[in-house]
Amino acid sequence: MLIYVVRHGESEDDLSDSYGGAANFRLTDRGRAQAMESAVKLKDARLEAIYSSPLARARESAEIIGRELGLTVETVFDLRERNTYGVLSGHTRQRARELYGYLLETLDFVPGKSSRCAPGGEEYDPFIERIRGAFHHVAEAAATAGQEKIAVVTHGKFTLGLFTDVLHLRDEYDSAHASINIVDYRPPAFVGGEAV
Repeated sequence: MLIYVVRHGESEDDLSDSYGGAANFRLTDRGRAQAMESAVKLKDARLEAIYSSPLARARESAEIIGRELGLTVETVFDLRERNTYGVLSGHTRQRARELYGYLLETLDFVPGKSSRCAPGGEEYDPFIERIRGAFHHVAEAAATAGQEKIAVVTHGKFTLGLFTDVLHLRDEYDSAHASINIVDYRPPAFVGGEAV
């Protein structure tokens, strides 16, 4: 099975210097144009299905691609972005400093630049397990439906975790907005009850 992993286009938080993560920002005009460019690149792929994160920036990207390719989009909740920023999510960095300056001063890391999360966020190890589960769920759903070429539209940190800690391809993927990375997926084989 070929799985085309697509990152959403530029979103409003990119322009407003806001903490994105779990916050539900929409695409910018540029982000919509980027999603359209992804759709054009995917025309010859002969995709059979599109699976998407429920967050607006990914879902909107998926719907643009789906319209161009004549495909409906199936939402998969666990394809959503990591809640890296916890209580900071949705706030501009300036507003977060005004509201949570006392909290930011106690952190010995920069939110978003570390595997650690801000208070109220999603810890890294459970996030990686969520990615692994979501990826296998989508692959199994596609296999059950007889689909051999699918797209998964998701987010930057999800893509990073997928390629670095699930697939172990740290330097072999594109992380840019609207990037398309192709995974030749083969279901795990089971030997003695363990996946190999």
